[in-house]
Amino acid sequence: MMKNNNIENYINNKFNKNENFKIEEIKGDASNRKYYRAKSGKRKFILMDSSLEKRNFNNFLKFSSIYSKNKILIPKIFKKDLNKKIIFLEDLGENLIFNKINTKSSFKIYEKSILNILNIQKIREKNIKNYLHKKYLDESYLFIDWVLKEFLKMNISNADNKKLKKSIKFIIDNMNHNTNVLVHRDYHSKNIFYKNKKITIIDYQDSVYGSPLYDLVSLLNDCYKDIDVKSKNKLIEIFFNKFNENNSFTFSMDEFLHNFYLLTAQRHLKASGIFCRLSVRNKRHNYLQHLERTLNYIVNASSYYGSLDIINTYVKEVLNLLDESNYSRRW
Repeated sequence: MMKNNNIENYINNKFNKNENFKIEEIKGDASNRKYYRAKSGKRKFILMDSSLEKRNFNNFLKFSSIYSKNKILIPKIFKKDLNKKIIFLEDLGENLIFNKINTKSSFKIYEKSILNILNIQKIREKNIKNYLHKKYLDESYLFIDWVLKEFLKMNISNADNKKLKKSIKFIIDNMNHNTNVLVHRDYHSKNIFYKNKKITIIDYQDSVYGSPLYDLVSLLNDCYKDIDVKSKNKLIEIFFNKFNENNSFTFSMDEFLHNFYLLTAQRHLKASGIFCRLSVRNKRHNYLQHLERTLNYIVNASSYYGSLDIINTYVKEVLNLLDESNYSRRW
């Protein structure tokens, strides 16, 4: 991973010697990648440094090709340095939907984002991994390991540990695994741009074949933004109707909501664990500001199932402890 001054020299050596690029690091990504905005006069671009992520760099190149070929908008790639694992990308500016969805056009932006999910789901390519049961389980266990044990230092009895894992297994076992489609896997307001009335996605290198509802859950139960209930219900109806029109396999509304709630619980057990792991292990505390919202999604989703009572109880206990503590000062 290059230091900022080395990045600046590297960029200036790649372009016309008369240009003098100034760079600034872009904060906020939860991975080991680094992003920089480079500007010289009217020319600007994003530099992605993936030197610490060999597998993800290769996946990025792979899925860039797949999405482009299938007419899903991604940032244009201007240059690639395969040895240093550095890519020069189109700069989409301040057009993340995170910055746009408190406006009058927010519903239209969400609707277009949902239609984009459905277009992604039409993609059929070889050599794409499936979202395996073990992966779902391991991700969900992050809540136990990093929220309960590491972040809050809670002493979990062996009996409760087994019950929590049994409840997590219930979540995974009861999802629909029969119909898999291409899933972005991190489809939320900080990975989607809305520019020139079109949706463009980033951070797609972890795409897999998985549940048709996974990206919808990521979008509508976003860790970073709230959506009002009325709008969310309308958007769910739009997705539900369009999905059933497009596919030979169809959901009843009960089946649809069943999977929506289970995936919400699974995804946010994972997300809360990642936020706490970033805080404890990496000293990156800024994601803690999103922890309460993320945990409340789990409380709501788990409240529909008696088999998830222990998860519901522990998440509520975590919320109480957070409310009583000064954890928010960490960010």
